[in-house]
Amino acid sequence: MELPDTKGGNMFKVKKLDAERGDVFFVALNKQNARDMNINLDDRVEIFWKSGSFTAVLELCDSSILPGELGLFRETWEKYDGKIPEEVHVKPFVKPSSVQYIKRRLLGMPLKRNEIEEIVYDLMKNRLSSVEAAYFVASAFVQRLSPEEEDSLTRAMVNVGKVIKFKQKPILDKHCIGGVPGNRTTPIIVPIVAAAGYWVPKTSSRAITSPAGTADVLEILCNVSYSAKEMKRLVNDVGAAMIWGGSVNLAPVDDILLKLRYPLRLDPPSLLLASIVAKKKAAGADKVLIDIPLGAKVKDIGAARDLAQRFKRLGTSLKMEMRAIITDGYQPIGHGVGPSPEAIDILNVFRGKGPLDLKEKSLRLAGEMLDMAGESNGYKLATKLLNKGKAYKKFKEIVAAQEGNPNIKASDIVLGKYTVDVVAPEGTLQIAYDSNVVASLARIAGSPSIKGSGLRLIKLPGSKVKSGQTVIKIYTPVNTRIEAIKDYLKKNNPLSSRNTVIEVV
Repeated sequence: MELPDTKGGNMFKVKKLDAERGDVFFVALNKQNARDMNINLDDRVEIFWKSGSFTAVLELCDSSILPGELGLFRETWEKYDGKIPEEVHVKPFVKPSSVQYIKRRLLGMPLKRNEIEEIVYDLMKNRLSSVEAAYFVASAFVQRLSPEEEDSLTRAMVNVGKVIKFKQKPILDKHCIGGVPGNRTTPIIVPIVAAAGYWVPKTSSRAITSPAGTADVLEILCNVSYSAKEMKRLVNDVGAAMIWGGSVNLAPVDDILLKLRYPLRLDPPSLLLASIVAKKKAAGADKVLIDIPLGAKVKDIGAARDLAQRFKRLGTSLKMEMRAIITDGYQPIGHGVGPSPEAIDILNVFRGKGPLDLKEKSLRLAGEMLDMAGESNGYKLATKLLNKGKAYKKFKEIVAAQEGNPNIKASDIVLGKYTVDVVAPEGTLQIAYDSNVVASLARIAGSPSIKGSGLRLIKLPGSKVKSGQTVIKIYTPVNTRIEAIKDYLKKNNPLSSRNTVIEVV
């Protein structure tokens, strides 16, 4: 264990505060003490004692923190409960070299491997402020990382977290880069592939740009928060697991970067690549299928092909086989958008009730994964496993292993009692949706945080309709959201035109 440098710093008496400030560690000093130490609001300080230390952001107080006291917010003292003595040393934290590296990258200069490693390490150790870290995200948005930088970032993200290793081979996995409402194929694909006898340690994210992430939907059906050790046990027991990536500490720096990207919905391709590949590598996968929906985050076929090749190159560099499938991302998938409506779709697919577009896409992707594993006709095998009920049986095993009710039915999932209907306007013959408007409606209704909120696409894209037919039903458990939904609909039309592209790269 590396002991802290105990030279310098002022001694303070620890005071536990019954207040929270979020994920980043905050501490509070009296303003007079801060002036005496020449430190200011939001500066970083190092707190250390004989056997430990941590870095935190400084908050200033007048009356609640007396001179000579150091206030620890709840997140901090709970994290270090029993380890921090009654008195600790505090000193200003010298800005790390990685701040200069971030500045150089903003100016368009590529970084070396050791420089990117230092940025990742400092992110992990909470040594960069949220503003400094956000500039790193911005630098990747303004100018994409070079192949060498992508490789360095991915390796560094893997190395600072835990890595799961399995004896069985191959270990299969898949990931969608996102952006398509209702695209909840993972909970269908994983049981299909696992029912074929292959192991699938699937980690998934919560919502970033969509009304629901896979983890948000699965949480309706079972527990998704497990450690890396528990995840390995689940896979050993039933052949698969579907876990929230934030709970397993695999490539944890990625979770930090995700939170920085969320406010402006930034998704730079370089960070997207590193994020996905690092987590798949850390989860022990050696064959990974990447779903790239065209028309969602990636707007043209050239960019989609370029991203597919970058995934393959990065995978090869880390000794993983990666295959990308370019799919239709112009339209929502399935009937449901939002955690509860999407969970209903999943259960209906297993029970043979559709929706057909979600079923077909899941079979296509599962078939590609089985082809990668060496099966002669993966699509045919996937179809057989789903239609014969073997995939549903495996799904129930996974749900039971993750402390859910394996016998849950679609009718058991309750949607919000307050609703708004969207009808087809005069002259409509064939239905198509604007995915961005559909996603926004689901978020306004309360997705993903308010369970039971979201919407149902009564008519799937491409369906024939008559003027005046209800095509969308929006659900919310919160009556006050109804007016906001109606106001949004006055300015935004959820109906659009349709395109379809599928290509395997």
